[in-house]
Amino acid sequence: MTLRAANVTLIDCDHRTPPSAGQGYPYVAIPQMRGGRIDLGGARRISHEHYMEWTRKAKPVSDDVILSRRCNPGETAVAPAGAEFALGQNLVLLRSDGTRVYPPFLRWLVRGPQWWEQIGKFNNVGAVFDSLRCADVPEFELSIPPLAEQRAIAHILGTLDDKIELNRRMSETLEAMARALFRSWFVDFDPVRAKAEGRDTGLPQAIADLFPSRFVDSELGEIPEGWQVGPIGEIADVVGGTTPSTKEPVYWLDGTHAWATPKDLAGARFPVLLETERRLSDAGLARVGSGLLPTGTILLSSRAPIGYLTVAEIPVAINQGFIAMTARAGTSNLFLLLWCSSAHEAIVSRANGSTFLEISKANFRPIPVVTPPPAVMRAFETASRSLYRRLVTCERESRTLAALRDSLLPKLVSGELRLRGSHTDRVGA
Repeated sequence: MTLRAANVTLIDCDHRTPPSAGQGYPYVAIPQMRGGRIDLGGARRISHEHYMEWTRKAKPVSDDVILSRRCNPGETAVAPAGAEFALGQNLVLLRSDGTRVYPPFLRWLVRGPQWWEQIGKFNNVGAVFDSLRCADVPEFELSIPPLAEQRAIAHILGTLDDKIELNRRMSETLEAMARALFRSWFVDFDPVRAKAEGRDTGLPQAIADLFPSRFVDSELGEIPEGWQVGPIGEIADVVGGTTPSTKEPVYWLDGTHAWATPKDLAGARFPVLLETERRLSDAGLARVGSGLLPTGTILLSSRAPIGYLTVAEIPVAINQGFIAMTARAGTSNLFLLLWCSSAHEAIVSRANGSTFLEISKANFRPIPVVTPPPAVMRAFETASRSLYRRLVTCERESRTLAALRDSLLPKLVSGELRLRGSHTDRVGA
């Protein structure tokens, strides 16, 4: 049955781009489509006047599907319930009237294998961008289960997806808490300032007692008394990696050792590396001078772009696009992670290159960092470690749930896997 026959309507948007505003309504473009959902956090803003103008033709409502028609044609995301936002010029809406397609099921219908078969059939491969013609999408032929089965499928897949989303929000909160703790203690020096001004630090007394009550001058400005300024290379072992020849199958065939490139970090929401796209054989690993780095290693992409960060939760070898840091005794690897994030501008300022900026190990190691006494470092490790462990747990669970959801989706939508008690007749059969 075609989408048109199933009463699924395509609603085109305004093919212009409104001017940005400092505040206002989100204007959603392709980068905001992530994992079948819309992430409004990174969207630019437009004024109320432009929002009203840009939503005259296409105003998203709950259960609408947002479809990318260019650049990555066929990618979809469900409209968040209750959110008010405008669509970018490369996006369109799909909306079901509910008579033949249960609206919450539509988001799953357009993610199955039949959908991608239709995308391949109708995709117009262009010189600059691949694209879909709006007139073609309503003619997509898809098998559509009866409404009762659609409701059951939407409930099962939606429940899995909602748990993944809940985990994502939890991980966001946990990461924000760790960042706030690092900034308070090691950037703004809040406990020291509070004690210097005779205020309560807000910390348990045993932890508050670890902080001094005055500042001293340093090459980086005022720092807490008794703290040190030294190069990052003194508190972490800094190494790089390499790429074994891809023309030698012996380095890659039946590989068992994780091998990371910045691409493995590009789509990550959180600084947790659980697996890599490619693996090395023993022979391949022998070609990487830094070898297999231990769990807990901090990876920083060193070029194109500089700044992707993660903690390796598996032993991993790396390519030449990383600076890898293993914490020396007395230093928390989470301190290194959060310092790299807070010191991004300082790191980039030491990069060079004619084609693209790159920070070398030689330029990275001397970057100065303020380090606290061991007792403060241990207190930070204890406080931040519990947050990070919970974040890793959320990410592992989400990965498992996503694999289950993605394996069930094509089987349920195609009818290969039928739900007990649901009707088996196809609409329009």
